[in-house]
Amino acid sequence: MQRFFRAITSGWLIAVIAVALFVYACFTLLAPWQLGKNEDLQARNSQLRESIEADPVPLAELTTGNTPLEQSEWHLVTTTGRYLPEAEVLLRQRAVDGKAVYQVFAAFRTEKGTDLLINRGWVPVGENNSVPDYPAVPADPVTITARLRMATDAPAEPIVLHGRHMVRNVETSAIGPLVGLDLVPHHLQLPGNQPGSLEPVPTPSIEAGSYLSYGLQWLAFGVLAPVGLGYFLWSDIRERRRSRADGIDLENDADEGPQGRTDDGDNTATDASGRPVATTASGPISHDRLIEKTVRDRYGTRFDTERRRHLRQGNRLDF
Repeated sequence: MQRFFRAITSGWLIAVIAVALFVYACFTLLAPWQLGKNEDLQARNSQLRESIEADPVPLAELTTGNTPLEQSEWHLVTTTGRYLPEAEVLLRQRAVDGKAVYQVFAAFRTEKGTDLLINRGWVPVGENNSVPDYPAVPADPVTITARLRMATDAPAEPIVLHGRHMVRNVETSAIGPLVGLDLVPHHLQLPGNQPGSLEPVPTPSIEAGSYLSYGLQWLAFGVLAPVGLGYFLWSDIRERRRSRADGIDLENDADEGPQGRTDDGDNTATDASGRPVATTASGPISHDRLIEKTVRDRYGTRFDTERRRHLRQGNRLDF
């Protein structure tokens, strides 16, 4: 353990802190964020599937029930009343199959006197953002079957274009003053083949999403990051031990003393071949050993690999 702490340099300490922060973010922020979005998507898909497959019910049954109205969005409902043709607004900046369209909203007053918006469907955007002609709503009382929709939180941003009221989002609190009515927060969307319907707006599809895979990836990153750091730290410690062992070998060779001296009586040591050897604080080191240590310090274990390969090639050439 003491050797381990001695091996921790300032660089490794910074790396450990960075990996610790990354792991903390993976397990407490990033992965829960993606997994939470996956849970929301699954809940939305479940609610959408149940609402689309359910049989139509009277609108009053949902609006007066104990269940929050948001949980019944996209449910088919029926209601009876009459359209108010003078109260109409267009939803702009929408597209269907890549084509720019206007969604047409008309006010509808039920038998009980409740005013709400009806999304009749869409018409294509004409030249210069003009509005093409489309059929008017029926003047007589009708019974319609439509899907329950909730208002958005985004601002309506109302404008007047080509003499028509247009909004960017279905914000009933802002649309009501435009048409002079007190509208309820929810509205209805006609599925087609209903009195007053145009080209129906497509219902959303069940989405698989990729949030679950992203969440699992962040969890995997949180596990692999410390494992990778531990591997590199262990490799560094092993390399230091190997270098330390090589240094001890060199000192042992130096302790054997010089194999000769020069004839002129100076203190320069020579090896068996008469070549001078380097002298360190621990004693002289042979010329070949010094070269080997220099190459090893520069190239590491690659030197040993090349040396073994050279010896194997030499053995193949021996006869």
